[in-house]
Amino acid sequence: MATSTLSRIESGERGLSFEHLTPLAAALDISLHELLEPDRHARTPDTPPEPVNIDLRKLRYFAVLAEDLHFGRAAERLSITQPALSRQMQKLELELGVNLLTRSSRYIELTDAGRQLLEDAHVLLATADATGERVRRAASRRPPITVGFLVGDPIISVVRAYNSAHPDAEVEVHRIYWYEQPAAILNNRVDVSFVHLPMEEDGLDFAYLYSVPRVALLPADHRLADRTSVSIVDLADDPVVRHRGASPVWESWNSIDPRPDGRRPRRGPEVGNLEETIEAVGTGRAIGFVPASVTTALQMPPEVIVMPVADIAPTEVCLAWNADRRSETIRDLVTAAHTVSAPGLPLRYQPIRAVS
Repeated sequence: MATSTLSRIESGERGLSFEHLTPLAAALDISLHELLEPDRHARTPDTPPEPVNIDLRKLRYFAVLAEDLHFGRAAERLSITQPALSRQMQKLELELGVNLLTRSSRYIELTDAGRQLLEDAHVLLATADATGERVRRAASRRPPITVGFLVGDPIISVVRAYNSAHPDAEVEVHRIYWYEQPAAILNNRVDVSFVHLPMEEDGLDFAYLYSVPRVALLPADHRLADRTSVSIVDLADDPVVRHRGASPVWESWNSIDPRPDGRRPRRGPEVGNLEETIEAVGTGRAIGFVPASVTTALQMPPEVIVMPVADIAPTEVCLAWNADRRSETIRDLVTAAHTVSAPGLPLRYQPIRAVS
């Protein structure tokens, strides 16, 4: 009957009844209202697009391939065949509706869309892994906690104090870098973390622990190497390392920019971690400023000297956590950290603020 009705429509016949149209709608797998008034059911420009469901397995495959830029090596790392990896990437591109890779017989490279996906993939995969781990821990009925720290923070003594008070608790620690605070907390990679102010981010609660003086790292053959301390004015002509991924507020504060006389420091090479900072200083390309606690945690090479700076603000060290994730476990960890780092002083909880 649907075929007959379609023939009558094509011939221009008018006045078809519902009994003729109903089987045609069923054959087209649409409602009778959609058949009679198609314009009312069409997608309008304001209609939000359908959400994209990204397969995490394909995303992991893509992240490995994007790092290697070679199907054979990536497939070997993933323990799958090269054709299987190629098919998975084609499916991922089809699901997203974009090209992620530019392929040739000799090489592959990421498109702009591919580079954006790789940047987001690290956060998505880390969050998924952290979520899975927390779910597994919840099923085990243990009260675990993950603590982030920067080099020089008293992570060992804090964990020992916490374990002493809660011997059945499970603690994991993760080293973080300046560019990961506060993202590591807000993305739930860690439950609570040492942080070094200033920070701009909202959504965190924190407890102040202590202040630690900052020192300058200078090349051993620096013109001021024979001093016992210097002023920031003495270092006006020295280029200062820049920190890859740091927030503008943190970078300006760490570099003492502007200086007390209003001058801007000279820009030195960009570094991604403390080891690169030490290399840049040791080779005479720049100077750097770090908390004094860093120099006790790391052994400086002979090409680098530590110089106290008399007139720059200290580093404020705090514990921070997501304001939406209050728990007894976090509270107990904060208490243990305060007991270790500020015994006898009242525990101060404050909102995060930017330091100018």
